[in-house]
Amino acid sequence: MIPLADGAGIDWPVTLAFNAMIFLAAFACVLVGLHPLKQFILRQERYYDLTLRGKLLLDIQPRMATYVAGAVTFVLAFIGYAATGSELGVFLGIVAGVLCPYFVIGYLRRKRLHRLESQLVSGVQTLASGVRAGLNIIQAMQLIARDGPDPIRQEFAHLLREYEYGIPLDEAMTNAAVRIGSSDYRLLFSALHTHRERGGDLGETLDRISASIREIQRLEKRIQSLTAQGRATARWLGALPLIVLLILYFLVDSQGVESLLRDDVGKAIIV
Repeated sequence: MIPLADGAGIDWPVTLAFNAMIFLAAFACVLVGLHPLKQFILRQERYYDLTLRGKLLLDIQPRMATYVAGAVTFVLAFIGYAATGSELGVFLGIVAGVLCPYFVIGYLRRKRLHRLESQLVSGVQTLASGVRAGLNIIQAMQLIARDGPDPIRQEFAHLLREYEYGIPLDEAMTNAAVRIGSSDYRLLFSALHTHRERGGDLGETLDRISASIREIQRLEKRIQSLTAQGRATARWLGALPLIVLLILYFLVDSQGVESLLRDDVGKAIIV
């Protein structure tokens, strides 16, 4: 509201003072929230660097991932406001934008892990063939790093790169097991570590590891097939509230659903 002088014109000193107070208050709010925002962005960039470059071995700069996440958050907030016409939609859009990178990175990690585990048996067989051909374990790993499919080729290439930079092989294998996060790979690297300490026939050891991993994966697939129906039922039950809400909006009572999204009582029910 713009103050008036005697109901005739604008009282410019009062108006300027009022606007200056608003500007100073907004500036103070920005200063107060700037440091937490910077800390949040730095934490996000460290997370992107650890996961995208450290675990997924993707050549993506953390700052670029921050820009993309910010753009996605802005778009989702705009969509939330356009869909609900209230601050609740903006808030839900911002929350979805903040959580979206975690879901995307989690999906990429699961997909990469599935491919790594599916390639492990053939990789161990390549190691065993190389050892029987007279190569040592480093040279056998170089076969996978040179001729293997992605992503197992990337993992062994990174392991050998760490070894070439002076990290002991056992430590490099431990780093690879932690980075991959698979029990099958931990089994492989633990067996190789034990063999380096105690010796023995490495080719035979690798054959036993390959057979054990193949049996473990067969049992895991069997369990997944037996529990597929229950997991599908759980997904449908989780999506049922949203499906019912869409049916109500498009087929039954669109005004009632809109009031649920716009009225304060409806917002409280959703929360």
